[in-house]
Amino acid sequence: MAKVTDFETWLTATGIQSEEDAYDLYSSIGNFEGSGRFYTNKEVTNDGYQYTVRAEGNEDTLFLESDEAKFAFFDHLANNYTESEEGDVDRWYKLRTKLGRID
Repeated sequence: MAKVTDFETWLTATGIQSEEDAYDLYSSIGNFEGSGRFYTNKEVTNDGYQYTVRAEGNEDTLFLESDEAKFAFFDHLANNYTESEEGDVDRWYKLRTKLGRID
């Protein structure tokens, strides 16, 4: 089990297969809890916060070393795994749910 900092490597190994997966991952990191098949732990450091993210089916852990890394990950997730405008994954997911277009 390794700590991975490369977003795409970890996401590829995790296998984001649906919009629901993308939102669950976003929600888990944003709320520091379990959501779907993802679980995030937030740790306080001298410089701020660090986040470790686990996914069912992936032995490696995503390591986000700061809030800057967390927000960079959110941008990557929004741009590559959702159709959200301006990186607003919450708004995108709520709209998709209202329209009944969640896979």
